Amino acid sequence: MANQSEHGWEERARRNRRDTLLLILAVSILIPLVVFLVRWLDPGYSREPLVMERYLLDDYITITAYGKDRRKVERAVEEAFRAIEKVQAVADRYREDSELYEVNRRASTEEVTVSEELWTMIEVAGEVYRSTHGAFDITVGPLVDLWDVRGRAERGGPPPTREEVEKVLPLVGMDKLVLDSSARKVKFKVDGMSLDLGGLAKGYALDRAVEALKEKGINSFVVNMVSSSAVVGEKPRAAGGPEWRVAVQNPRGEGFLGVLSFSSDAIVSTSGDYQRYFEYEGNRYHHILDPRTGYPAAGMASVTVLGAPDGVRSDAYSTALFIMGLKESLKWLEENKGLEAVLVEVDGTLHTTPGINLGSGLVFCKPRYVRS
Repeated sequence: MANQSEHGWEERARRNRRDTLLLILAVSILIPLVVFLVRWLDPGYSREPLVMERYLLDDYITITAYGKDRRKVERAVEEAFRAIEKVQAVADRYREDSELYEVNRRASTEEVTVSEELWTMIEVAGEVYRSTHGAFDITVGPLVDLWDVRGRAERGGPPPTREEVEKVLPLVGMDKLVLDSSARKVKFKVDGMSLDLGGLAKGYALDRAVEALKEKGINSFVVNMVSSSAVVGEKPRAAGGPEWRVAVQNPRGEGFLGVLSFSSDAIVSTSGDYQRYFEYEGNRYHHILDPRTGYPAAGMASVTVLGAPDGVRSDAYSTALFIMGLKESLKWLEENKGLEAVLVEVDGTLHTTPGINLGSGLVFCKPRYVRS
């Protein structure tokens, strides 16, 4: 009896050891399988994108990014916002700790060495200034301060007098800048000048955000900076792709003029008189100032540009074309092939360049590629 009992105990022990080993084996197989299935079945941000918004450069900026690897997408978007914050630290002339604030404070009395980022923006500004015969000009700082469009909208009151405008105009003009490209130095010829990068800083920040996302391996995304936007890659089919659609706002009234439809990388920039303005005695005074006259540019309600090689030029072009007005801007567009535009006059008349077809509520256009 004792032998039988001992034999039964040993048999049960063997079975328990076998069952334990089988359980360990099963678990060691199932855990990697479950992890694999979770990763394989988890769509990450490939169906519903990661959408993040921050208030930077005086506007709400939204980044919409797709990708299966959640951590990778999230890290990339954070890096893109850091790139935009870096541009703000350079180009916000109202921040006392910004580089541009320091340049404006010192450049009337001495040469100021600037960063590569600021120099790039100044160089592009000079290029567009010459191309548009002075319509685009970053030395409008004194005029921007005089008009103070946002402040006048809040407190009311009349626009500046003609005498006030004429007193400030001699401070405006990129021909009054002394630029040393070899040393990246800037100096003002006239005391009281100041630079304002509002016409291209967002476009430059857009380029840096696109660059950051691409460097982190994200190849399907939208960066919307309100006045300038970039779409990159194909929109996932699971999210309604492969085409991206970017709405063009109606500068008068509700809704949109149409939708720009892209099948690949593209940049779109819009300048309009509806974004920041004040009204006085039935007249609208907006924030896009003509550096040649000292007054808000007349004639256009909005200009949307596509086809530029990068965001900084796209932003500057939309501002310049708005300032030039319809006749001058159409001539300039004819001379500068590769760009397309949607132009709306203040009376609501709509004009488009030949590459844009206004069809059944949609604006289809040829894709233009973001410069890498």
